[in-house]
Amino acid sequence: MIDIQVNHGAADWPTLRRAAEAAEASGYTTLWVADHLAGDVMNAPSMPECFTTLGGLAAVTSRIGLGSLVVNTGTRHPGIVANAAATVQQMSEGRFILGLGAGASPTSRFARELHALDIAVPAALEDRHRRLIATLDRIDAMWSPDRDERYVGFPLPVPRPPVIVGVNSIALAHIASARTDGINVRADHPCVKEILAATRDAAQTGFMRSVWASFDESLLDPRCARRREWAAIGVNRIVLLMSGAPDVTRIAATRVVD
Repeated sequence: MIDIQVNHGAADWPTLRRAAEAAEASGYTTLWVADHLAGDVMNAPSMPECFTTLGGLAAVTSRIGLGSLVVNTGTRHPGIVANAAATVQQMSEGRFILGLGAGASPTSRFARELHALDIAVPAALEDRHRRLIATLDRIDAMWSPDRDERYVGFPLPVPRPPVIVGVNSIALAHIASARTDGINVRADHPCVKEILAATRDAAQTGFMRSVWASFDESLLDPRCARRREWAAIGVNRIVLLMSGAPDVTRIAATRVVD
């Protein structure tokens, strides 16, 4: 499967809508957007809220999947994440994939937006992982068909959307393998083989082992050497990241062939 991710903070809404329509017409499986609060961390002038953007994209498309890559579990209460994701799943009529992330370290450039809002960023990696697990626990509780009566009235997504985790460590890959439906990792991560191998025991049918790489038309060719190399280590999905403002003409000129 070939997906596309765009920097929605670098485009106005009409451009983003046209980019989504072009991606759908070109045959991309899923359109992904990031979850940030300030545009500068993504070299953009601003950054529209992730779930609100996905709801708008659901309204202007009908076939392409929609996903968050990835929602920082440190910026919202887990119940808000579950509620927002269930809402997008309903609006998209079952086309949503919830991508979650444990969040960056307090010294990362991505933490600047959180510091600006006085949102605590745990220094210990283990604490950020525990926060992700707590979000997964809450999602499981709120989305369970036989959930506790205290959750009556909260959105219940039908079908339950797949949940994946953006990972950059073997430890997080193990968590994702045990608790979710897939992972996403940078294609040129120095430990990409080991991270993918850490998910080999995932029990979920169709576990997503995806990588992201910069948008490159050559990667649309199934005969591409890099695609063959990735497939050999277990990759079954590729996300092409288009940096800067979405180039609608360039997207429309491509055709996805799996």
